Amino acid sequence: MSHSSPRTTLLGTPAVRWVIISCLLANVGAGMVLLTMSWTVVNQHASVSALAGLMVCFWLPSLLFAPAIGLLVDRADRRHIVMATKVLRVVALFAAAALHVWQPGVAVLMALAFVMGSCAALYTPALLAMVRELVDDSRLLHANSMVDIAFEVGFIIGMPISGALMMITSPPTVLLITAGLFAAAFLCMLFVRKEHLEFRLDPTSRGSYWQDSRDGIRYLLSDHRLILLYSVQMLVYVTLMTTSILLAPFAKVVLGLSSGQFGAIEASLSVGAVVGAFALPAAATRWGYGPALVTATLVMSFSFAIFALTSSFWKAFFLYFVIGTCLAAWPVVTTAAQRLTEKGMQGRVQTAANAVSSALILLMYGVVGGAGAHVSIRWSYASVVIISAMACVVAYCAFFVCKEPIADAPA
Repeated sequence: MSHSSPRTTLLGTPAVRWVIISCLLANVGAGMVLLTMSWTVVNQHASVSALAGLMVCFWLPSLLFAPAIGLLVDRADRRHIVMATKVLRVVALFAAAALHVWQPGVAVLMALAFVMGSCAALYTPALLAMVRELVDDSRLLHANSMVDIAFEVGFIIGMPISGALMMITSPPTVLLITAGLFAAAFLCMLFVRKEHLEFRLDPTSRGSYWQDSRDGIRYLLSDHRLILLYSVQMLVYVTLMTTSILLAPFAKVVLGLSSGQFGAIEASLSVGAVVGAFALPAAATRWGYGPALVTATLVMSFSFAIFALTSSFWKAFFLYFVIGTCLAAWPVVTTAAQRLTEKGMQGRVQTAANAVSSALILLMYGVVGGAGAHVSIRWSYASVVIISAMACVVAYCAFFVCKEPIADAPA
């Protein structure tokens, strides 16, 4: 059976298909919002520090609200949580568009980034837990990779569209168009019914807020395999998010690119991630998760080092494609971690990992942003070289040094 056959079978399931379509529409919007906010801030303040401030606003909610989010995901209907985050983003985008017309400036974008970050902090663990309810563990890798493809294709579509729109219209107009995409993503979720979800929790059986929070942390710390796997997941994610604040000033200051060219490089990252979302799960199924993850993170580390030295748009475009392919390691390591996590702990464990990721991302933004006035943007890329190299080492320890080997998922 070919690797694409399980994906085709999954897409034949209406609930899964609507979830994927919803993810696709939402991430077209997310890509448009990200480029619109980033490029507007960079145009007003052409520095890493300014963009780092915007991204701090986006990631701070993941750290501040982590315990509450984890409990909510484990106690509530994950489908309702996903739908609520989409509605909230529609409202926030309409409000931001109106405020930007009345009082244009970075402050509105900072507030929008905080709201969008709060929604993302709740949306990601709820979506991952809901996907695990929709499919059994034997099909989880394929389901996660399809969700990742939907995310990346959304950015592929959203980034260039936003770049083009920014050249012919205003940021508020782009935000309003984006609000419509999130509204469409919400409507798609109406076709996913409760009866499609195989696993549900009884909220009355849970303990107190603090007890449940402590239980989630203790559960994660009780298994060194979980710690290693979620560490790889976190490092890969931190790598991706750190590059998001480095590329815009690098493209503008070092390469001298337009917003459209900047969007094209961002899109090449997403195209690479789509290719990787097909190739890496296939490699993991055939040769094992360990070899696939170690190879991907190693290649990514070398690619970042070469990228930092380039002065050509086309070289930058190609290298970001390679990096994107390697970043598709995220659904592979996420699947391995999920398979070792009890379903009743999924929300708290994933949210705890997301909180640590957010703390590391904020730390990296602080370091990179603080060093922006003293260190060249080229040298700032040393940070992602180090992080991706750390991911490679931890992945090697998880699969080749760990005394209790991590079993690969069935094909």
